[in-house]
Amino acid sequence: MAIESEKPSKRTTNPGVRVIGGRIYDSSNGKTCHQCRQKTMDFVASCKSINKSKTCPINYCHKCLINRYGENAEEVAKLDNWICPKCRDNCNCSFCMKKRGLNPTGILAHKAKASGLSSVSQLLELEGNDKFTYQKKLKLDDTFVESVSETDDEVADFAKENKKVVGKNKRKLKEETQFEAENVVKEENKVVGKSKRKVKKEIQFEAKPQDVTKEKRKVKEEIQFEAKLPQGFSLTSVSGIVIPTEEVGNVLQFFEFCLAFGKVLDLKKGQAENVVRELFLCRRNTRQQYCYIIQMMIQLLDFMSQDREMSLSLNETNSNWFTVLGELLLQSEVLSDEFPPETFEAEYEKMESSRRLKLLNFLCDESLNTGVMRDYIKSQSEECGEQKKEAKLKAAAAKEKEKQLKQKIQSDVAKAIMKKKGAPLSIEEHNSILSQIRAEAKEAHEEMMEAKGVTSRTMFVYDALRTEPILVEENGLVLWKLKCYEEEPSFLLQDLGTSFDGLCSPHEKWLAFKPQQKPEIEKYISSKRMKLMQI
Repeated sequence: MAIESEKPSKRTTNPGVRVIGGRIYDSSNGKTCHQCRQKTMDFVASCKSINKSKTCPINYCHKCLINRYGENAEEVAKLDNWICPKCRDNCNCSFCMKKRGLNPTGILAHKAKASGLSSVSQLLELEGNDKFTYQKKLKLDDTFVESVSETDDEVADFAKENKKVVGKNKRKLKEETQFEAENVVKEENKVVGKSKRKVKKEIQFEAKPQDVTKEKRKVKEEIQFEAKLPQGFSLTSVSGIVIPTEEVGNVLQFFEFCLAFGKVLDLKKGQAENVVRELFLCRRNTRQQYCYIIQMMIQLLDFMSQDREMSLSLNETNSNWFTVLGELLLQSEVLSDEFPPETFEAEYEKMESSRRLKLLNFLCDESLNTGVMRDYIKSQSEECGEQKKEAKLKAAAAKEKEKQLKQKIQSDVAKAIMKKKGAPLSIEEHNSILSQIRAEAKEAHEEMMEAKGVTSRTMFVYDALRTEPILVEENGLVLWKLKCYEEEPSFLLQDLGTSFDGLCSPHEKWLAFKPQQKPEIEKYISSKRMKLMQI
């Protein structure tokens, strides 16, 4: 069944007032320029010559007059005897050129200025009309491609004449093609069988697993060659606290947890930093040195005991909290090799700082399984969704406002023109209206873009969302952007060696970067993602 082609839309005979490319078009009140044949409110120069007791009706807009003939419209309008180029038999528009037996010239204003000449007319006098003959362009399917002139209508009639020729060429070419195609198909059918067998053998020969592996390896080598990550330096302090290199990952994990769930745990400002500071900076022989970390552990144990409906009375003066922690660790079967049951029979104060930090992170992870934490994560997700929905509505409202403002501007332009009762706008009035239009449109556009920016930012306000790495390399390098690390450029590189399991690793190294290295890192990330998409 043949598909009916859509009928071309009818041309609007009266589109009203439009502002396009710095020009005000008015199909009702505008004056037509003889050169570009556009009805605009631009300043025009009218011909003063009289032929058979009638004044010449020809007008030239100020742009065409200066570009094509090197004359100033406002100056010639003051003359009582100014004669237009058409009456002087010097007009180089497409109509007049064809009447004189010449071809249209097309765009030449930029060519004239580049040659140091004042106008197209001067260029044609020096170089000759034949040198700049306008020619159509045909594609393989004989579709006529119109060459862009200084205005779209300057070559409109010339295009119509050429389209008639194109139609004849199409029918002739179609008949010839159909005849040739029948012979070609017969010849091809003879070869198809042999070609299929040949292609099949070539595919089987070429598509070997080792060749595919080589190609993948080649692409990976190109990625490494084109984009290199800048050299980082060893991270030894977080939030101004000096930390042993091997403990940086555990500290970052603890800080990320506190930042994401500090609200539901009712953590005070600086409480997380005090815990880490006491772990690594306080002297070992001071009994009060671990009050913050013990408070934090008891707080998490109480939090979990309430969820499990356990009746516990835990405090800092009694060591029973340490026993409860051992039982909890035994039930979860996590870190059982590193913390056997006899560990919790000894005194907590004799435990190393790194082991205390691991126990603290264990409690943080276990607390995520409680109902309160799950409800908090769900509420955060719903709140983020509401914020995103609200931001989208604001963006849509701002876009509609911009659209309405454009319509209002066109209406205001039409009113301004009607007040002058069809009189042409001067160049100063024209530029004044355009500057007002640009200022108001810019303000509305900026408001819309700001609303869109809020929409994109709402995707990242969800603190309880799991922190994902930016890039994970096969060589054990992981690039992060953690919320708890606020120093510029805020990128951190985790070197795991050959394995990647969670946020921390026993033999990992953490590297930071200098602020001036930020552009290199962003370029590296962009290049990596682009190449991976190509693969």
